[in-house]
Amino acid sequence: MLITTYVLLTLSVEQKKERSFIAHIRNYLLANAGKQQEIDPAHLQARLDELAGFAETRHRHKLERCLMPAVRLASAEASPLLADLELLGRTGGNMLRSVRRRLHQAFAEGGEQIQMLCRTLERYCQNLLERLAKEEQELLPLARRVISNEQWFAIGAMFLSHDAGDAERQRLRLRVE
Repeated sequence: MLITTYVLLTLSVEQKKERSFIAHIRNYLLANAGKQQEIDPAHLQARLDELAGFAETRHRHKLERCLMPAVRLASAEASPLLADLELLGRTGGNMLRSVRRRLHQAFAEGGEQIQMLCRTLERYCQNLLERLAKEEQELLPLARRVISNEQWFAIGAMFLSHDAGDAERQRLRLRVE
């Protein structure tokens, strides 16, 4: 039970961080909605990279490689939900690639291109929020119900290993700086 709590708490904390990144980007876009000349492409790029790196790393490792396969193995009822989450992930990934590809070109062209870029970025944020809500309201309760204690232990061990790797990479980055 302690391992289950650790895994679910870890995911909850990371979801809160991701929501915070999303809110920061949305607030920035909202604050500058009527004055596109005020939007700094470098600032927007940095925030987007930060959000995407966090969201993709957490999602890819902890959910797609650890939790979702365990849920898939534990219950056939998970298939539609997992398919929805995978579709949201692919859709979000496509939007993110589009925003990254068009970011600097939109600012070079100005006007309508910046508006379109900002709308796509807003849809990307909405996609992330929808995925987070499905994870929180549907996936985690299902996981709690269908995953065995042995599977929770294995998932917890994978989370700890991933967190230790992150801590080591952070320590090495700080040493280089």
